Amino acid sequence: MRFRTLAECATFRPMRPEVLAPAGTPEKLRTAFHFGADAVYLGLRDFSLRSFAGNFGLDELEWALGHAHDLGRRVYVCVNIQPFDADLDGIERTLRALAALGPDGVIVADPGVVALARRVAPAIPIHLSTQASVTNAAAARFWFEQGLRRIVVARELSLDQLGQLVAGVPGEIEAFAHGAVCIAYSGRCLLSLYWAGRDPRRGACAQGCRWGFMSREIEDRRRPGEANPVEQDSRGTYFFDAKDLCSIPVLDRLVGAGVRALKIEGRTRSAHYVAVTADVYRHAVDRLAAGDAAGFAADVPRYLAELARPGGRGFSTHFLTGAQDRLESYIPGGRVTDGQFDFVGEVVRVDGEGLVVAVQNPVRPGCVLELRDLGLRAETVRLPVLLAEDGGGPLDLARTGDRLRIPGRFAATPGAIARLAPRGDAGAAVAWRDGHD
Repeated sequence: MRFRTLAECATFRPMRPEVLAPAGTPEKLRTAFHFGADAVYLGLRDFSLRSFAGNFGLDELEWALGHAHDLGRRVYVCVNIQPFDADLDGIERTLRALAALGPDGVIVADPGVVALARRVAPAIPIHLSTQASVTNAAAARFWFEQGLRRIVVARELSLDQLGQLVAGVPGEIEAFAHGAVCIAYSGRCLLSLYWAGRDPRRGACAQGCRWGFMSREIEDRRRPGEANPVEQDSRGTYFFDAKDLCSIPVLDRLVGAGVRALKIEGRTRSAHYVAVTADVYRHAVDRLAAGDAAGFAADVPRYLAELARPGGRGFSTHFLTGAQDRLESYIPGGRVTDGQFDFVGEVVRVDGEGLVVAVQNPVRPGCVLELRDLGLRAETVRLPVLLAEDGGGPLDLARTGDRLRIPGRFAATPGAIARLAPRGDAGAAVAWRDGHD
């Protein structure tokens, strides 16, 4: 969307899009909702494109739907593999089970599965997966005419193309806002199948694009004499490993394009990642929807720094800017490990004496923990000794599965996360806390 005057820009109030987070497990679903996601997408143990996420059984899905609906949130279920004939009976059984449970939507990629869902689960809204690679309004209108509620468009669209598509269709458009991208067209890569015998179109991608290779050079015969950047670290060289998509630097334009939902990739990623990405995009979207464009712009560097806390491959806006051949990189501090925090666990109880953290990664006495909660709130605490919840003596090491009691008064609530500040970086955590509402 383009504005004719600065005054028009200042008074613009974009629609508030849905912040849609990944939920690979019930734990991550709780985390996503605690940190502000409007909705989550998840998979059952068959027929979704993330076979190696924890995924959900039907009983867990029933719990997830009840939990989400009690909060006024939504759950979408992925049945988005590219199936063979042998899969169709099982998919029909799955869709019938979903019809009885009533999720808020089912995400599919195959026309045959669309027809099957309309026949056996007519009350469930159908969302078209990005696997269908919709890149234009005519294709989107075709799918809406088949009775679909929402289309997840291809990740290869620029902001201008996305805005044009949204303006030309009668239904909901969902766009990816953050997370890993594929070197193929929205996941249609066969490297994994060829190299590892694992089919990415059926949820078993081995991510061969992120393997290390021995060679250090790539020659491009189309552009002789022009260097092609090749990244190398202590583990090797990576020809295909793209930086993560991060739309924060252009989020005002993405929201202004009129998309109904902003999707965060990452069902196989950590609860730390889910918490941080849901919280940052929740905060940023709310600011833009409230018309606080100046506040949003001022906080972009801090949003990027926070998104780097769980670690990753660096950030790029990729195709959103339309500069496909010169992707712009956003790496706080210049290295992907700068500012990275280590996840410790989840705050599971708060009372008058302090709080309890369920430890998921070991921690030793003398550490500085940061407690991160919804709304970009953070507070730090130094732990000269580690106390077990059950009141036993000091611990030499808090191990995975331990419950750590931290005495004191804190603003953190159950569902907040605890993480280790990098060595010498406790001040950074305090600055983050003090710099936000």
